[in-house]
Amino acid sequence: MLVTCDAESDGVTFEELRRHGVATLPGAWLDTGDAVQGSILLVESEFEFDRFSDSLEEFGSIFIRHLAPVQFEVELNGDETDIQALLSLVPELAQLLDLDKSFSVQTRILGSGKLPYRKVVLNETLSTELEKSFGTVMDCRTPEQVVSVLCTPTLAYVGVSATECNRSAWPGGKHRLKRDDNIVSRAEFKLEEAISVFSLDLPIAGRALDIGASPGGWTRLLAERGLHVDAVDPGDLDKRLKGNRLITHYRRRIQEYVPGSKRFDAIVNDMKMDARDSIDIMLRFAGLLTPEGLALITLKMPQSSGSTAAARKTLDMLDDDLKRLSEGYAILGARQLYHNRSEVTVAMTSLQS
Repeated sequence: MLVTCDAESDGVTFEELRRHGVATLPGAWLDTGDAVQGSILLVESEFEFDRFSDSLEEFGSIFIRHLAPVQFEVELNGDETDIQALLSLVPELAQLLDLDKSFSVQTRILGSGKLPYRKVVLNETLSTELEKSFGTVMDCRTPEQVVSVLCTPTLAYVGVSATECNRSAWPGGKHRLKRDDNIVSRAEFKLEEAISVFSLDLPIAGRALDIGASPGGWTRLLAERGLHVDAVDPGDLDKRLKGNRLITHYRRRIQEYVPGSKRFDAIVNDMKMDARDSIDIMLRFAGLLTPEGLALITLKMPQSSGSTAAARKTLDMLDDDLKRLSEGYAILGARQLYHNRSEVTVAMTSLQS
């Protein structure tokens, strides 16, 4: 199995796998990556891939961003012969695919030095051959199954899986979102990704509370969906949000905000403060979330030295944080998303739902 995580969270990811005993460790780090590529760990497990994926969901893995099976290893030379070597696998890949379901080829290339081919070339070459020879239907946007290809300087790791087992439909979990002129802040990508990863169905009307709203990225997205937003922050909102009839800016600290008789269909909190203090604030408003309402919070993690002791402390702290949040909310999931940095996003709903 290939396990991908944030480059700065490889230690805590390893400890998470060790703690839950779903993989034979230590495994091998193929790449310790960067903020874009992430770190990639090759591990073995006693489980088949789909069961391995289910196990991660069962114990609530937070830090594993993406999974891929390894059913084939192909020697690479770093030249055009690599393409032919991978093409020779197509008949065997077709046997693992459900030919009645859509597929996508997702390639990642590791290592320094310029190869005579790019990942888009491998994707197109393998996809075309599968379509032409076996009648499969390629769908890059919403594939039902994935052919994963990871190329290192000397080996390619290849496997086929149902997309739902990969934890992310994006290669390596690199959740790419389109930038446009309306974006207020990078934080918007965190909310967009959370909606996708947790399969959240945000209400299209009603009222939302954005705690620590400035400069207004999450406020903009909530209002764009038709919610009336109470944006609470002593700082300014982006000038493009001024005059929006769906947004009311309360220029004060959240501790000074009085909601009165209001109830909220969404409560979100992306404040840059200690996780314990941020949880206290969320719990204060838990009773104001409607029965079918949704809540999101990003928990800021302490800087880690990368040691085993630090990784264990981080996981223990997160366990405590989730237990505290569960006093006021029903937790839907917790993940370190691609657009998170040193933080974890938690999705919740009302205890009354």
